[in-house]
Amino acid sequence: MKVLSRTSDGLGRCYNILISPGELDAAMTTKLHETAKKVRLDGFRPGKVPLEIVKRMHGDSLVAESKKQAITNISKKILDDEKLVISFSYITDIVKDDENGLEFTLKFEIVPTFELKDVSGIEIKKYVAEIADKEIDEILETVRKDHKKWVENKDVKKIKEGQKVIVDLVLRTASKKLKNNKISDLEIVIGDKTLLEDFWKHLIGAKIAETREFSVTYPTDIADKALAGKTVEYEATVKKILDSTGYNMDDEFAKSIGHENLEKAREWAKSRAISKYDYMTKDIMRRDLLDKIAEMYDFDVPQNMLRIEYNGITRQIKEEAQKLGKEFSPAIQEECNKIAQKRIRLGFVITSMAKKEKITVSRNEIFQSIKNIATMHPGREKAIWETYTRDDSIQAIIGPILEVKIVNFLLDKIKVTEEKCSVSKLVSIDEEPFEFFKDDKSIPQSKKSSAKSKTTKRKSSPPKGTV
Repeated sequence: MKVLSRTSDGLGRCYNILISPGELDAAMTTKLHETAKKVRLDGFRPGKVPLEIVKRMHGDSLVAESKKQAITNISKKILDDEKLVISFSYITDIVKDDENGLEFTLKFEIVPTFELKDVSGIEIKKYVAEIADKEIDEILETVRKDHKKWVENKDVKKIKEGQKVIVDLVLRTASKKLKNNKISDLEIVIGDKTLLEDFWKHLIGAKIAETREFSVTYPTDIADKALAGKTVEYEATVKKILDSTGYNMDDEFAKSIGHENLEKAREWAKSRAISKYDYMTKDIMRRDLLDKIAEMYDFDVPQNMLRIEYNGITRQIKEEAQKLGKEFSPAIQEECNKIAQKRIRLGFVITSMAKKEKITVSRNEIFQSIKNIATMHPGREKAIWETYTRDDSIQAIIGPILEVKIVNFLLDKIKVTEEKCSVSKLVSIDEEPFEFFKDDKSIPQSKKSSAKSKTTKRKSSPPKGTV
């Protein structure tokens, strides 16, 4: 093997390499022996077919495969010997193949090198929402509206949708093997969308003390595997019928949702609001910090990574443009390109910081993250697991976890100024309007970066081959 030439263009590299005829013959012999072990032919024991016969049987394919393998092996050897860290994969193209050997090009892009900068001078604001009584009132009112008070109606003639019934239930399958097949005082809301319609609809029109028998066939994809795909026979005896009415905003309502009195319920509502807006505050801090870090760096990024990131951003912005009836202009196109570069640089910087500070992502953290994603896609859990456990997809899981860890680490290293604000101001900062389709002059300079980050949230993925 001989490297005939090396050329570079930015992060791009191109090597011209010649594989000698002797090396090609050796690769062919290796492939021939590998194939011979697998060949089965009448009259010969497995793996004992003569090499000449194997060569006649698979000659053309063996030549092609051996050359392909030789190119792969030599390409990897060069990258290893020269300790080159590449972004994504390399590309090879055959230049010529004759009696002098096989000449091919090896093209790839290396990851950029840069010096990590001191972040101690960064300053960001921590917006802390002051929870007004109105906010607490709204939370409790929402709960009160959704929380029903059930009152027994002894005068009702028949069960109708919207009522709650209390029944004694006996259930059985054809195999008679269901455990705990008797349930006393079971409460069922007629029309409850979380229940199978085929279950509660059989009780409509029933009277108190009436017993109804019916069967329900359960879908195969329900969570309860004991019932999945089975037909269950039910025997339900109606004991009580209840109508719903609303609660007043008083201690009785507070007790119905698990609190000692209304004042304790208000304390709970306030803590809930604080948690909600604390999450919003942390998200704003994260975005601001990452924006300021990204502004500190300006180095070339691999074009193959840039193309993928750019395509993802433009797809999102074009969809937004179509919804708004706006034009995807050349200026917006250029802006998307800048954002893509910014995201990739940030990915490299985060990875480099993590390496320096020995911050890693554990297998358990990856597992939990994939599990969380899978639970958001009922019925597709297996496909989600298969997708995200592939080597080429797992970076999409590692990136966001690593980003959160780095942000938490850096928040202790920078200056954070706390600023109290109203809930409406905090929400307005968190939900800045989509700015891509407005004239640049109309966008306050301080909002441009945040608007971009908010409307095109980055999927932080550490660059491949760097962690």
